[in-house]
Amino acid sequence: MLASSIMGRHLYSLLLLLCTPLLIAHVVRKYRRENQDPMVSHRLGLHVPDQMDGCVWIHACSLGEAKVGLELARALIQHDASLRILITATTPAGLGVLAKSEFTCHVFPWDFSWIWSRWLSKLRPKALIVIETELWPNLVDACHKASIPVILANGRLSEQSVRGYERFGWIARPMWSKVSRALMQFDGDAHNAHSLGVPAHAISEVGSIKLDQSAPQISKDRVNQISDWKHDKVLVCLMSSHAEDDALFMVWAQQHPELRLLIVPRHPIRGSEIKVLADEHAIEACQVSTGIHDGAQILIGDTLGDMGAYLSQSDVVVIGGSFSGKGGQNPIEPALMSKPLIAGPSMHNFQAISVGLETAGALVRTDAEHLSQAIDEVLARADAMGQAANAWVEANRGSTELQVQAILAVIAVR
Repeated sequence: MLASSIMGRHLYSLLLLLCTPLLIAHVVRKYRRENQDPMVSHRLGLHVPDQMDGCVWIHACSLGEAKVGLELARALIQHDASLRILITATTPAGLGVLAKSEFTCHVFPWDFSWIWSRWLSKLRPKALIVIETELWPNLVDACHKASIPVILANGRLSEQSVRGYERFGWIARPMWSKVSRALMQFDGDAHNAHSLGVPAHAISEVGSIKLDQSAPQISKDRVNQISDWKHDKVLVCLMSSHAEDDALFMVWAQQHPELRLLIVPRHPIRGSEIKVLADEHAIEACQVSTGIHDGAQILIGDTLGDMGAYLSQSDVVVIGGSFSGKGGQNPIEPALMSKPLIAGPSMHNFQAISVGLETAGALVRTDAEHLSQAIDEVLARADAMGQAANAWVEANRGSTELQVQAILAVIAVR
C-alpha cells in the first residue's frame, strides 16, 4: 500500500512536470487577457515567503475562498492575538483582496515536490489550513512527513467532485487519508470526505463560514444610477454569469422587452463580450463601466465592488453558472439582501445551501425551457421568498466560531 502510494505520487509529479509548459501557456493567455500579471516565476516556486516561524498558513484558491480565509484569520486573531498568519491564493482576484488585508499574503505555486521543503523550513507552520477543496498531493505529503497538521476548513465535496477524485484514486486516496481534520460544511460533504479516505474521527459537520458573512456594501451613487435606468420596470438580475448563461438570457430578453435585465458577469472583463452578444441579438445594452443610458433594456454590471448596489435594485436574482453546468455561484449575498432566487439544474458547488434555501421557500429550481414561467412564479411571491431567504441564512449562522475552536484545539497540541 505504501509503495503504491509513493509510486502514484511520483507519477503525479512527473505528469505535472511534463505539463508545465502547458500550465505556463494557460496562465499567460488567461491572465494577460484579463490585464493581470500571470506571475509565472511565483507559480514555479522561485519566490519563497519571508521567514514566519510558527505561523498558521491558510491557503485559499480564488476570490470566494480568499474571503472565507480572511474571515477565518480574523476570528483566529480575536481568540489569540499572538498568532502569525500567512494567507496564499492562486488567482489575481483572490490575491487582490488579500493584498488589501492586514495579513501577509503570497502567491501559491504549482504543486512541485521540491518547492515545499523550502517553504516549510521557512514557515515552520503550526498548521496548514486549506479552504474548501484546495488539497494538493505533494503539499499534503510534505506536511505529513514534517508532522504539520493539515486542516480542511469550510470543506465541501459534491458528488461530482467525489467522482473526479475516484477516477484518480491512486493519488487522491493517499492524500485524503493524510488530512488531520476535515471541517465539512454539511452532512453530504462529511460523508463524501469519509468515502475518499478521511478517518471518521477526523471529520466534523460545521456549516459554512459563508453563511456568517455580512451583506455587501452599497454605493448610493451607483444605486441612484441604476434606479434612474430601471425606472418603474421589473428588474431581473443574472448574477455572476458565465457565457452560456448570457446566451440563454439574451433569448429570454428578446421575448420580454417589457422587463429590464441586469447581467453581472463573474469576470467583469467580459463586459464588452456581453455587449457584442446583445448587439448580435439586436438588443440595446450598455455597460456600467462605460456609462448607463436610459434606452438600454440590458445593463451589464462590469464593475468591481458594486454587487451590493446591483442586488439592491433587483426584483429577482438568477444564480449564474447554474444553467451552464458550472455548478452555480454563491447565492448567499442576495439571500442576505432578502431577494427571491432562481437557479438552474446545476448547483453542485452549493448543493446543501441551495437545497436549504429551496426547502425554506426562498429559491425556485428550473431549467431553460421553463425559465419564463419560473420568473413569473417568483415575481408573484417575491416578498415572501425574499424574507424566507434572509431568515434561512440567519438561522444557519455560527460556523466560523465552530471552526475556529476546532483549529485552535489542533494547534494547542503542537
